[in-house]
Formats: sequence, C-alpha cells, structure tokens
Amino acid sequence: MPNKYQRKACSSRGNWSEESLKAAMDAVKKGEMTIYAASISYQVPRKTLERRYKKNNDKKGPMGPSSIFGEKNEKKLANHIKTMQKNGFPLTIDDVRKIAYQFAEQLNLNHRFNRETEKAGYDWLQGFLRRNHDITLRKSEGVSLARSTAMNKLEVDAYFELLESILTVDDGVLKPSCIFNMDETGLQLNNRPGHVLAEKGSKAVSTVTSTEKGETITVIACCNAEGTFLPPACIMKGKNKKPEFEDGMPPGSKLFMSPKSAYITSDLFIEWLKTHFVPRKPAGRVLLLLDGHSTHCNSVEMLEYANDNDINLLSMPSHTSHYLQPLDRTVFKSLKTHFYEQCRLWLKQNTGRRITRLSFGRLLNKAWGKAASAENAIAGFKATGVHPFNPSAIPDYAFTQELTKQMSKSQNECTATVIVEEQEENTSNIASANLEPVPNTFEVRQDISPAIAEPNSSVERIVLKKVLR
Repeated sequence: MPNKYQRKACSSRGNWSEESLKAAMDAVKKGEMTIYAASISYQVPRKTLERRYKKNNDKKGPMGPSSIFGEKNEKKLANHIKTMQKNGFPLTIDDVRKIAYQFAEQLNLNHRFNRETEKAGYDWLQGFLRRNHDITLRKSEGVSLARSTAMNKLEVDAYFELLESILTVDDGVLKPSCIFNMDETGLQLNNRPGHVLAEKGSKAVSTVTSTEKGETITVIACCNAEGTFLPPACIMKGKNKKPEFEDGMPPGSKLFMSPKSAYITSDLFIEWLKTHFVPRKPAGRVLLLLDGHSTHCNSVEMLEYANDNDINLLSMPSHTSHYLQPLDRTVFKSLKTHFYEQCRLWLKQNTGRRITRLSFGRLLNKAWGKAASAENAIAGFKATGVHPFNPSAIPDYAFTQELTKQMSKSQNECTATVIVEEQEENTSNIASANLEPVPNTFEVRQDISPAIAEPNSSVERIVLKKVLR
C-alpha cells in the first residue's frame, strides 16, 4: 500500500483552516492587525502567516510533498482519462500506469517510476485516485461498433422531429396513457455468480450453478408513460404447450410456443398485438414505440392491422435503443438482476435440483413485481426524452460522430492523437510552480498532454508527439 500520512492524536501541526488563513491575511493587508496579533486572533502559526503573506499564498493544500506531476499536469491527466471514457475507450489500470510514465518522460521530470517495465507504480496510482475523487475503478460494459457509430446526432434529431409530429394532436399533446413502448429481453433458466466474500489467497472461488448454460426464454414487456405495465408475454421453444408452464406467472400473462427458437418472429408479434395489446389499449389513437428489429415492421398484415386499430407504430433508428428506448434504460436491467437473484435463492433452498420451465413462472412473478414499477416506467420515458418531450435529455457524450472523425484521422495518420481537454489562454510553461526545474532539459509547452493510443492499437504502440520549443 502507498505511504499515507496519519496525523498523530496529540499533533497540533496544520490544525488551522484555509478560511482562517484568508481572514488573517485580509486583516493584515487592511492594516487592522499586525502579523503577530492576527496569528493569535485567527489561530494561525505566526511563521506560517508571515511566509504566506509574503508569497501572497492563501491556499492551504495537502501536507507533505506534492504529487510528481503537480496540480495542473495531474488535472490534465485526469481530464484525459475522463475524455477517453466518454469517447468509448476507457483506460485500464495498466494503460494509466504506462501513460503516466511516458507523460513524466515528456515533461523531463525526475521520477522514480520503473524504467524496465516503463510503468508508474501502484503506489502512485493509489495516491492519484485519492487526489481525484471523481475517478474510480469501474467494470466497463461492451458496446458493439455498429451500436456506437449508429448513435449520431443527425439520426437522433430526425427521430425526435418525427416523434414530435406524432405526439402533437388537435387538442394538444398525446396523453401519457396513450404512449407505449414494447420490447423483448431474454432470461436464462440459470443463476449467475456474483461478487462474494472469500478468504484472501484462495486459488479458486466457485459458485454452484443450475447448468452450464440455461435455456433462454424471451419476455415481452410493454408499458406506457403513465407507469402502467401490461402483463408480460413469454416465448418458449417447442410445439406442445403444457398448462403447468404458466403456473405462478404474473396475473394476465400469456405464453407463446415457437418451434424453431425462443426469439420473437413477425407472426408472434402480430399475435401479441391482436390478443394481448389491442384488448388492453385505451380508446382512440395510441403510439407504440418499437426498436428497429425486422420482426416489428416487415409484415404488411401487421401494418394494416395497426392502422385499423388506431395504433401509430414508430421505429427507432437502428442500434440506438440503449439510449432511446425506455424499457432498456430503466426496466430490463432491474428485471434481470431480480430474476437471477431469485434463481440463486431458489437453488439455495432446493439443493441438488435444476431450474426448469416448471419453476420459471414463479421466479418471473417475484422479479416482475419488483422491476415493473410505475417509478421505473416513468423514469424510462423521462430519460429518453419521450415524455415529457425533451430531445436534450440525451446527453452529448452519447453521440459518437466526433469520435468517428477522430478514429478516421488516427487511422489515416497512423499516429496517436494528442487530445488537450482544457487549453488555457496563457501559453506559459505548464509545469506547476511547486515542481523544481530540471537543469539541462527542454522547456515544456502548455499544449503537451498525455499521448493517446489509436483505438485499435495496443498501448505498446503509442507514438508520443513531443512538442519542443
């Protein structure tokens, strides 16, 4: 573990606050008190107040030596880490350690990083994370290239323009009870191992699962912007539908059988529309938001049936449902978390047994009751900007148009791009004032920033651009 200063219980060193220092310096500047009187009145050591007054420094700062990069350079490194994360290329621990080493080499700092591995140490990394509270270690989620590049501002703006025209009716805006979103997700008849407590140094920490890979069952969910959910509909693979498959399911649920797979098809979607959605829809015109899957829009019969029943179908742009679909934003993750937790508890209570279709209904019922809440549904429509209508609800970092340009430029130049998060107007030396200059070294200009690797290249192939005067 890195060295961390622990204040002694009886120590009085540094027990003054920054506010007291500022007040004491103001009193001395205005001529109201002498340095000696101000130090007693505001409980700031006389030598400290005298030294700070001469240097006009009213910042307390941490005790002990500063970081190797200094405050300004370390802030640039932190901004670079956050920029790469927003662009979809988050840095690993090893990436940060290598970039820190090469950044120190760029600045010609007298560092103690490992020159054999060309990495900063774990002690420095722990201190860096302590000093930058807005950066933490997280487990990243994979996003396909098609999904990331499809999320561009032009497509999303066109979608919201079309959505606004549909939501606008003669007497105002379509009611939230008439705005629906439908989508499907897959649940496996198996429990998923999670984080557990174990003895340090254990070679293997195992969790018993029902099977290696459980059967997948599709769950069709639908809710409106008012927070009302339709009962779920499920799809199982097979031809013969047994009544016991529906035992314990949420009231009003429906089970479909599909001979080829448990995935939804155009025929199943039409059947769901006729037997499940239309009998429950309110009178009048409604809007049904769908993702861009082909099974939702490739049937002429389905489109005619929807038109005859006052159902406006609106398909989202392809590969954008992770930001534009309410169910994806606030419901499905909660549903899966609660479902697999119920699977874990079921296996704990039924040792030696497997989770089968006969148990699915009861497990789904418990998870559905926790995930399909009005709060989750309303939050999903709000987060996607559907209701209340708000296109600006989609954050700027969701769009990857600028990222695509950067990737193309990097591939053409075959070099790493140096990104400067914040460029100050003053073009003086960026080395912080508390860093002592190294003799016989180049001066470092302010536009130097940690080097960035190409998104498709390894960190070892980083090409540093040294900008020297």
